Amino acid sequence: MISKISIKNIASYGETPAVLETDKKINLVYGLNGTGKTTLSNYLQDKDNDCFSCCSISGLSNEKVLVYNQKFVTDNFYQDTQRGIFSLKDRKSVV
Repeated sequence: MISKISIKNIASYGETPAVLETDKKINLVYGLNGTGKTTLSNYLQDKDNDCFSCCSISGLSNEKVLVYNQKFVTDNFYQDTQRGIFSLKDRKSVV
């Protein structure tokens, strides 16, 4: 479970770290445009990326972090074939 995230020196985050501390298993992050939500979600999806070298996260063991953002939508729904999406139709015979 994530207990603390510190983000600095990336996108709209400056030298002074923005710190989010929580004791909850599920967290919903919302805010106005330009406040850093996408940067935060990109960090959670790709913590090892060099652009996040000034950021840190505490409390994670082997938990899977699920992030629903534009990258998730693009990776999972905008492809030539849709994975795992199907429909069932009730076929009634015509007499």
